[in-house]
Amino acid sequence: MTPRSGPPAEPERRRAYRVDDGRWLGGVCAGLSQHLGWPVMLLRLAFVGLTMTQFVGAVVYAVLWVALPPEPPRASAPGLESAARTGARTVPRRLRRRIDMGAALAMALFGGGVLWLVQMTRFGMPWAFFWPVMLASAGVAVIWREADSMGTWRGNREGAGQAPSRGARLGSLLGALAGLLLLGVAFVLVVPDPAGGGGTSELMMVLILSLGGVAVVGAPWFFRTRAELDRIREEKIRADARADMAAHLHDSVLQTLALIQRQAHDPRAVTRLARRQERELREWLYGSPPDDTTLASAVRRVALEVEDEHDIDVELVTVGDTTMTQDLDALVRAAREAMVNAAKHAGVDRVDVYAEVLEDTVEVFIRDRGQGFDPEAIDADRQGVRRSIMERMERHGGRATIRSAPGQGTDVRLEMTR
Repeated sequence: MTPRSGPPAEPERRRAYRVDDGRWLGGVCAGLSQHLGWPVMLLRLAFVGLTMTQFVGAVVYAVLWVALPPEPPRASAPGLESAARTGARTVPRRLRRRIDMGAALAMALFGGGVLWLVQMTRFGMPWAFFWPVMLASAGVAVIWREADSMGTWRGNREGAGQAPSRGARLGSLLGALAGLLLLGVAFVLVVPDPAGGGGTSELMMVLILSLGGVAVVGAPWFFRTRAELDRIREEKIRADARADMAAHLHDSVLQTLALIQRQAHDPRAVTRLARRQERELREWLYGSPPDDTTLASAVRRVALEVEDEHDIDVELVTVGDTTMTQDLDALVRAAREAMVNAAKHAGVDRVDVYAEVLEDTVEVFIRDRGQGFDPEAIDADRQGVRRSIMERMERHGGRATIRSAPGQGTDVRLEMTR
Protein backbone atom coordinates (compact mmCIF):
# COMPACT_ATOMS: atom_id res chain seq x y z
CA MET A 1 0.00 0.00 0.00
CA THR A 2 1.45 3.35 -1.01
CA PRO A 3 1.25 5.90 1.79
CA ARG A 4 -0.53 9.12 1.03
CA SER A 5 1.69 12.14 0.76
CA GLY A 6 0.97 14.84 3.30
CA PRO A 7 0.75 18.56 2.67
CA PRO A 8 3.93 20.18 1.41
CA ALA A 9 6.22 21.23 4.21
CA GLU A 10 6.66 24.93 4.78
CA PRO A 11 10.10 26.22 3.76
CA GLU A 12 12.41 26.72 6.68
CA ARG A 13 12.69 30.38 7.63
CA ARG A 14 16.21 31.74 7.25
CA ARG A 15 17.68 33.28 10.36
CA ALA A 16 20.55 35.68 10.81
CA TYR A 17 23.49 34.63 12.96
CA ARG A 18 26.71 36.19 14.17
CA VAL A 19 29.43 34.59 12.08
CA ASP A 20 32.74 33.71 13.70
CA ASP A 21 34.63 33.16 10.46
CA GLY A 22 36.08 36.41 9.12
CA ARG A 23 34.71 38.65 11.85
CA TRP A 24 36.46 41.84 13.00
CA LEU A 25 34.63 42.43 16.25
CA GLY A 26 31.43 40.54 17.08
CA GLY A 27 30.61 38.96 13.70
CA VAL A 28 27.46 41.10 13.27
CA CYS A 29 28.38 42.60 9.89
CA ALA A 30 29.64 39.26 8.57
CA GLY A 31 26.42 37.56 9.67
CA LEU A 32 24.18 40.25 8.18
CA SER A 33 26.18 40.05 4.96
CA GLN A 34 25.50 36.32 4.66
CA HIS A 35 21.85 36.75 5.58
CA LEU A 36 21.05 39.72 3.33
CA GLY A 37 23.54 39.06 0.56
CA TRP A 38 25.05 42.54 0.85
CA PRO A 39 28.79 43.34 0.72
CA VAL A 40 30.24 43.12 4.20
CA MET A 41 32.38 46.22 3.70
CA LEU A 42 29.28 48.26 2.86
CA LEU A 43 27.66 47.21 6.14
CA ARG A 44 30.80 48.07 8.11
CA LEU A 45 30.95 51.52 6.54
CA ALA A 46 27.26 52.02 7.37
CA PHE A 47 27.86 51.23 11.04
CA VAL A 48 30.88 53.53 11.13
CA GLY A 49 28.82 56.30 9.58
CA LEU A 50 26.00 55.84 12.09
CA THR A 51 28.51 55.91 14.93
CA MET A 52 29.41 59.46 13.90
CA THR A 53 25.87 60.50 14.88
CA GLN A 54 25.87 60.45 18.67
CA PHE A 55 27.17 56.85 18.67
CA VAL A 56 23.92 55.51 17.16
CA GLY A 57 25.83 52.95 15.12
CA ALA A 58 27.65 51.64 18.20
CA VAL A 59 24.36 51.26 20.07
CA VAL A 60 22.70 49.43 17.15
CA TYR A 61 25.73 47.17 16.76
CA ALA A 62 25.70 46.34 20.48
CA VAL A 63 21.98 45.52 20.37
CA LEU A 64 22.50 43.21 17.37
CA TRP A 65 25.50 41.63 19.08
CA VAL A 66 23.27 40.64 22.00
CA ALA A 67 20.16 39.78 19.96
CA LEU A 68 21.70 37.68 17.18
CA PRO A 69 22.67 34.14 18.23
CA PRO A 70 26.08 32.76 17.28
CA GLU A 71 26.28 30.60 14.20
CA PRO A 72 25.53 26.95 15.11
CA PRO A 73 28.24 24.38 14.39
CA ARG A 74 28.00 22.55 11.11
CA ALA A 75 26.45 19.11 11.51
CA SER A 76 28.42 16.09 10.35
CA ALA A 77 27.51 12.48 9.81
CA PRO A 78 26.28 10.69 12.98
CA GLY A 79 28.99 8.06 12.63
CA LEU A 80 31.75 10.67 12.52
CA GLU A 81 30.31 12.50 15.54
CA SER A 82 30.13 9.24 17.49
CA ALA A 83 33.72 8.35 16.59
CA ALA A 84 34.88 11.81 17.68
CA ARG A 85 33.06 11.53 21.01
CA THR A 86 34.58 8.13 21.77
CA GLY A 87 38.07 9.19 20.71
CA ALA A 88 38.25 6.84 17.74
CA ARG A 89 38.65 9.77 15.34
CA THR A 90 40.75 12.89 15.78
CA VAL A 91 38.98 16.06 14.70
CA PRO A 92 41.37 18.84 13.72
CA ARG A 93 40.70 22.21 15.23
CA ARG A 94 38.86 24.43 12.76
CA LEU A 95 40.89 27.57 12.24
CA ARG A 96 39.17 30.88 11.78
CA ARG A 97 39.96 32.81 8.64
CA ARG A 98 42.63 35.35 9.46
CA ILE A 99 41.57 38.97 9.59
CA ASP A 100 42.83 41.24 6.81
CA MET A 101 44.87 43.47 9.10
CA GLY A 102 45.43 46.06 6.39
CA ALA A 103 41.72 46.49 5.76
CA ALA A 104 40.95 46.49 9.47
CA LEU A 105 43.60 49.14 10.17
CA ALA A 106 42.38 51.28 7.28
CA MET A 107 38.81 51.02 8.55
CA ALA A 108 39.89 51.96 12.09
CA LEU A 109 41.89 54.98 10.88
CA PHE A 110 39.06 56.09 8.62
CA GLY A 111 36.47 55.78 11.39
CA GLY A 112 38.70 57.54 13.90
CA GLY A 113 39.41 60.40 11.50
CA VAL A 114 35.79 60.91 10.63
CA LEU A 115 34.82 60.73 14.31
CA TRP A 116 37.45 63.36 15.15
CA LEU A 117 36.16 65.63 12.40
CA VAL A 118 32.62 65.28 13.68
CA GLN A 119 33.82 66.14 17.18
CA MET A 120 35.33 69.35 15.86
CA THR A 121 31.93 70.49 14.60
CA ARG A 122 28.76 71.37 16.47
CA PHE A 123 27.39 67.87 15.82
CA GLY A 124 29.91 66.29 18.11
CA MET A 125 29.46 65.04 21.65
CA PRO A 126 30.64 67.12 24.61
CA TRP A 127 34.24 66.28 25.41
CA ALA A 128 33.33 65.52 29.02
CA PHE A 129 31.35 62.51 27.78
CA PHE A 130 33.26 61.70 24.62
CA TRP A 131 36.26 59.97 26.18
CA PRO A 132 34.26 58.01 28.80
CA VAL A 133 31.90 56.79 26.08
CA MET A 134 34.82 55.81 23.84
CA LEU A 135 36.62 53.95 26.62
CA ALA A 136 33.46 52.24 27.83
CA SER A 137 32.55 51.16 24.28
CA ALA A 138 36.04 49.76 23.75
CA GLY A 139 35.94 47.92 27.08
CA VAL A 140 32.55 46.37 26.39
CA ALA A 141 33.66 45.35 22.89
CA VAL A 142 36.81 43.67 24.25
CA ILE A 143 34.89 41.81 26.96
CA TRP A 144 32.17 40.61 24.60
CA ARG A 145 34.69 39.56 21.96
CA GLU A 146 36.69 37.53 24.46
CA ALA A 147 33.49 35.91 25.74
CA ASP A 148 32.46 35.02 22.19
CA SER A 149 35.91 33.70 21.25
CA MET A 150 36.17 31.51 24.33
CA GLY A 151 32.66 30.16 23.91
CA THR A 152 33.16 29.35 20.23
CA TRP A 153 36.58 27.77 20.79
CA ARG A 154 35.28 25.72 23.72
CA GLY A 155 32.38 24.46 21.63
CA ASN A 156 34.71 23.34 18.84
CA ARG A 157 37.10 21.58 21.23
CA GLU A 158 34.40 19.94 23.33
CA GLY A 159 32.74 18.67 20.15
CA ALA A 160 35.98 16.78 19.51
CA GLY A 161 36.07 15.46 23.07
CA GLN A 162 38.85 17.80 24.24
CA ALA A 163 39.01 20.36 27.04
CA PRO A 164 40.04 24.03 26.60
CA SER A 165 43.77 24.56 27.06
CA ARG A 166 45.32 26.65 29.81
CA GLY A 167 46.66 29.17 27.29
CA ALA A 168 43.21 29.77 25.85
CA ARG A 169 41.73 30.30 29.29
CA LEU A 170 44.56 32.66 30.29
CA GLY A 171 44.22 34.69 27.08
CA SER A 172 40.50 35.05 27.56
CA LEU A 173 40.99 36.11 31.19
CA LEU A 174 43.59 38.75 30.27
CA GLY A 175 41.34 40.12 27.56
CA ALA A 176 38.40 40.37 29.96
CA LEU A 177 40.61 42.13 32.53
CA ALA A 178 41.74 44.62 29.90
CA GLY A 179 38.11 45.35 29.05
CA LEU A 180 37.27 45.80 32.71
CA LEU A 181 40.22 48.19 33.06
CA LEU A 182 38.88 50.34 30.22
CA LEU A 183 35.46 50.36 31.85
CA GLY A 184 37.02 51.36 35.16
CA VAL A 185 38.85 54.28 33.58
CA ALA A 186 35.63 55.42 31.91
CA PHE A 187 33.82 55.18 35.22
CA VAL A 188 36.47 57.24 37.00
CA LEU A 189 36.18 59.97 34.38
CA VAL A 190 32.46 60.44 35.03
CA VAL A 191 32.57 60.19 38.84
CA PRO A 192 32.05 63.64 40.32
CA ASP A 193 34.91 65.10 42.33
CA PRO A 194 34.05 64.91 46.04
CA ALA A 195 35.86 68.22 46.60
CA GLY A 196 33.68 69.84 43.97
CA GLY A 197 30.51 69.11 45.93
CA GLY A 198 28.73 66.88 43.42
CA GLY A 199 24.97 67.15 43.68
CA THR A 200 22.36 64.44 44.04
CA SER A 201 21.65 64.35 40.30
CA GLU A 202 25.29 63.58 39.54
CA LEU A 203 25.36 60.82 42.15
CA MET A 204 22.21 59.30 40.68
CA MET A 205 23.80 59.43 37.25
CA VAL A 206 26.84 57.61 38.58
CA LEU A 207 24.61 54.95 40.17
CA ILE A 208 22.66 54.46 36.94
CA LEU A 209 25.88 54.19 34.96
CA SER A 210 27.26 51.66 37.44
CA LEU A 211 24.20 49.44 37.21
CA GLY A 212 24.15 49.78 33.45
CA GLY A 213 27.82 48.85 33.26
CA VAL A 214 27.26 45.71 35.34
CA ALA A 215 24.32 44.73 33.11
CA VAL A 216 26.29 45.35 29.91
CA VAL A 217 29.34 43.43 31.09
CA GLY A 218 27.28 40.51 32.37
CA ALA A 219 25.08 40.28 29.28
CA PRO A 220 27.34 37.85 27.35
CA TRP A 221 27.59 35.44 30.27
CA PHE A 222 23.84 35.62 30.91
CA PHE A 223 22.90 34.85 27.33
CA ARG A 224 25.60 32.21 27.06
CA THR A 225 24.34 30.49 30.21
CA ARG A 226 20.82 30.47 28.85
CA ALA A 227 22.03 29.10 25.51
CA GLU A 228 24.07 26.45 27.33
CA LEU A 229 21.02 25.34 29.31
CA ASP A 230 19.01 25.08 26.09
CA ARG A 231 21.81 23.07 24.50
CA ILE A 232 21.98 20.70 27.47
CA ARG A 233 18.21 20.22 27.36
CA GLU A 234 18.30 19.44 23.64
CA GLU A 235 21.20 17.03 24.09
CA LYS A 236 19.28 15.23 26.85
CA ILE A 237 16.26 14.87 24.59
CA ARG A 238 18.44 13.46 21.82
CA ALA A 239 20.23 11.15 24.26
CA ASP A 240 16.91 9.84 25.57
CA ALA A 241 15.71 9.25 22.02
CA ARG A 242 18.92 7.36 21.19
CA ALA A 243 18.58 5.28 24.35
CA ASP A 244 14.97 4.41 23.53
CA MET A 245 15.93 3.43 20.00
CA ALA A 246 18.85 1.31 21.22
CA ALA A 247 16.62 -0.45 23.76
CA HIS A 248 13.95 -1.12 21.14
CA LEU A 249 16.48 -2.44 18.63
CA HIS A 250 17.93 -4.75 21.27
CA ASP A 251 14.55 -6.03 22.44
CA SER A 252 13.07 -6.53 18.98
CA VAL A 253 15.31 -6.42 15.93
CA LEU A 254 18.42 -8.03 17.41
CA GLN A 255 16.39 -10.74 19.15
CA THR A 256 14.55 -11.48 15.91
CA LEU A 257 17.80 -11.69 13.96
CA ALA A 258 19.13 -14.15 16.50
CA LEU A 259 16.00 -16.30 16.11
CA ILE A 260 16.31 -16.16 12.32
CA GLN A 261 19.89 -17.42 12.57
CA ARG A 262 18.79 -20.36 14.71
CA GLN A 263 15.91 -21.26 12.35
CA ALA A 264 17.63 -20.54 9.03
CA HIS A 265 16.81 -24.11 7.93
CA ASP A 266 13.06 -23.41 8.16
CA PRO A 267 11.96 -20.92 5.46
CA ARG A 268 8.44 -20.63 6.88
CA ALA A 269 9.72 -19.74 10.32
CA VAL A 270 12.10 -17.16 8.85
CA THR A 271 9.28 -15.61 6.84
CA ARG A 272 6.99 -15.51 9.86
CA LEU A 273 9.65 -13.86 12.04
CA ALA A 274 10.48 -11.31 9.35
CA ARG A 275 6.81 -10.43 8.83
CA ARG A 276 6.25 -10.02 12.56
CA GLN A 277 9.32 -7.84 12.95
CA GLU A 278 8.32 -5.71 9.98
CA ARG A 279 4.88 -5.19 11.53
CA GLU A 280 6.35 -4.20 14.90
CA LEU A 281 8.80 -1.78 13.33
CA ARG A 282 6.08 -0.11 11.28
CA GLU A 283 3.92 0.30 14.37
CA TRP A 284 6.85 1.70 16.35
CA LEU A 285 7.95 4.12 13.63
CA TYR A 286 4.64 5.35 12.27
CA GLY A 287 2.11 5.00 15.06
CA SER A 288 0.68 3.06 17.95
CA PRO A 289 -0.65 -0.47 17.51
CA PRO A 290 -4.15 -0.62 15.99
CA ASP A 291 -7.05 -0.54 18.43
CA ASP A 292 -10.54 -1.99 18.09
CA THR A 293 -12.49 1.22 17.54
CA THR A 294 -13.03 0.53 13.83
CA LEU A 295 -13.85 -2.57 11.83
CA ALA A 296 -10.63 -2.53 9.79
CA SER A 297 -8.43 -2.32 12.88
CA ALA A 298 -10.35 -5.10 14.63
CA VAL A 299 -10.12 -7.45 11.63
CA ARG A 300 -6.43 -6.63 11.27
CA ARG A 301 -5.82 -7.44 14.93
CA VAL A 302 -7.46 -10.88 14.78
CA ALA A 303 -5.62 -11.66 11.53
CA LEU A 304 -2.31 -10.89 13.23
CA GLU A 305 -3.28 -13.04 16.21
CA VAL A 306 -4.02 -16.00 13.93
CA GLU A 307 -0.71 -15.52 12.15
CA ASP A 308 1.26 -15.53 15.39
CA GLU A 309 -0.64 -18.36 17.08
CA HIS A 310 -0.92 -20.79 14.17
CA ASP A 311 2.17 -20.04 12.05
CA ILE A 312 0.20 -19.18 8.93
CA ASP A 313 0.09 -16.22 6.56
CA VAL A 314 -3.15 -14.22 6.48
CA GLU A 315 -3.43 -11.98 3.43
CA LEU A 316 -5.87 -9.25 4.45
CA VAL A 317 -7.54 -6.66 2.23
CA THR A 318 -9.98 -4.11 3.65
CA VAL A 319 -12.16 -1.70 1.66
CA GLY A 320 -13.86 1.06 3.61
CA ASP A 321 -14.23 1.30 7.35
CA THR A 322 -16.81 1.98 10.01
CA THR A 323 -17.10 2.34 13.76
CA MET A 324 -17.36 -0.87 15.73
CA THR A 325 -20.70 -1.95 17.23
CA GLN A 326 -21.79 -5.00 19.20
CA ASP A 327 -23.06 -6.71 16.04
CA LEU A 328 -19.83 -5.97 14.18
CA ASP A 329 -17.88 -7.36 17.11
CA ALA A 330 -19.74 -10.64 16.64
CA LEU A 331 -18.85 -10.48 12.94
CA VAL A 332 -15.16 -10.08 13.77
CA ARG A 333 -15.26 -13.00 16.22
CA ALA A 334 -16.90 -15.20 13.61
CA ALA A 335 -14.25 -14.19 11.06
CA ARG A 336 -11.54 -15.10 13.52
CA GLU A 337 -13.04 -18.51 14.08
CA ALA A 338 -13.13 -19.09 10.31
CA MET A 339 -9.44 -18.16 10.04
CA VAL A 340 -8.54 -20.47 12.93
CA ASN A 341 -10.45 -23.37 11.32
CA ALA A 342 -8.58 -22.82 8.06
CA ALA A 343 -5.25 -22.73 9.89
CA LYS A 344 -6.01 -25.92 11.83
CA HIS A 345 -7.79 -28.13 9.31
CA ALA A 346 -7.17 -26.88 5.75
CA GLY A 347 -3.54 -27.94 5.58
CA VAL A 348 -2.41 -24.73 3.88
CA ASP A 349 0.09 -22.03 4.79
CA ARG A 350 -2.00 -19.11 3.56
CA VAL A 351 -5.53 -17.78 4.10
CA ASP A 352 -7.07 -14.90 2.12
CA VAL A 353 -9.38 -12.48 3.93
CA TYR A 354 -11.37 -9.70 2.26
CA ALA A 355 -13.49 -7.22 4.26
CA GLU A 356 -15.67 -4.56 2.64
CA VAL A 357 -17.97 -1.93 4.12
CA LEU A 358 -20.94 -1.24 1.84
CA GLU A 359 -23.67 1.35 2.19
CA ASP A 360 -25.92 -0.73 4.47
CA THR A 361 -24.05 -4.00 5.00
CA VAL A 362 -20.61 -5.29 5.94
CA GLU A 363 -19.15 -8.37 4.26
CA VAL A 364 -16.14 -10.47 5.16
CA PHE A 365 -14.83 -13.31 2.98
CA ILE A 366 -12.41 -15.99 4.27
CA ARG A 367 -10.97 -18.31 1.64
CA ASP A 368 -8.44 -21.12 1.66
CA ARG A 369 -7.29 -23.57 -1.01
CA GLY A 370 -7.02 -26.50 1.35
CA GLN A 371 -8.52 -29.94 1.56
CA GLY A 372 -12.07 -28.74 2.21
CA PHE A 373 -14.93 -30.63 3.90
CA ASP A 374 -18.61 -31.44 3.60
CA PRO A 375 -20.61 -28.84 5.63
CA GLU A 376 -23.51 -31.30 6.04
CA ALA A 377 -21.29 -33.96 7.59
CA ILE A 378 -19.63 -32.01 10.35
CA ASP A 379 -18.45 -34.22 13.20
CA ALA A 380 -19.80 -33.71 16.69
CA ASP A 381 -16.39 -32.55 17.92
CA ARG A 382 -16.28 -29.75 15.32
CA GLN A 383 -19.20 -27.64 16.42
CA GLY A 384 -17.11 -24.46 16.11
CA VAL A 385 -18.34 -23.93 12.55
CA ARG A 386 -22.00 -24.17 13.52
CA ARG A 387 -21.97 -22.45 16.92
CA SER A 388 -19.08 -19.98 16.68
CA ILE A 389 -19.79 -18.88 13.13
CA MET A 390 -23.30 -19.60 11.84
CA GLU A 391 -25.36 -19.37 15.04
CA ARG A 392 -23.36 -16.38 16.30
CA MET A 393 -24.09 -14.49 13.10
CA GLU A 394 -27.78 -15.37 13.26
CA ARG A 395 -28.12 -14.18 16.88
CA HIS A 396 -26.93 -10.71 15.82
CA GLY A 397 -29.03 -10.42 12.69
CA GLY A 398 -26.37 -11.52 10.26
CA ARG A 399 -25.80 -14.45 7.97
CA ALA A 400 -22.97 -16.90 7.35
CA THR A 401 -22.61 -18.88 4.14
CA ILE A 402 -20.08 -21.71 3.84
CA ARG A 403 -19.17 -23.31 0.54
CA SER A 404 -16.75 -26.23 0.68
CA ALA A 405 -16.13 -29.64 -0.75
CA PRO A 406 -13.41 -32.21 -0.16
CA GLY A 407 -10.30 -31.25 -2.09
CA GLN A 408 -11.72 -27.89 -3.27
CA GLY A 409 -10.98 -25.56 -0.38
CA THR A 410 -13.42 -23.52 1.69
CA ASP A 411 -15.17 -20.17 1.18
CA VAL A 412 -16.83 -18.47 4.17
CA ARG A 413 -19.01 -15.41 3.56
CA LEU A 414 -20.15 -13.33 6.53
CA GLU A 415 -22.78 -10.59 6.15
CA MET A 416 -23.99 -8.14 8.78
CA THR A 417 -26.40 -5.22 8.48
CA ARG A 418 -24.93 -1.91 9.66
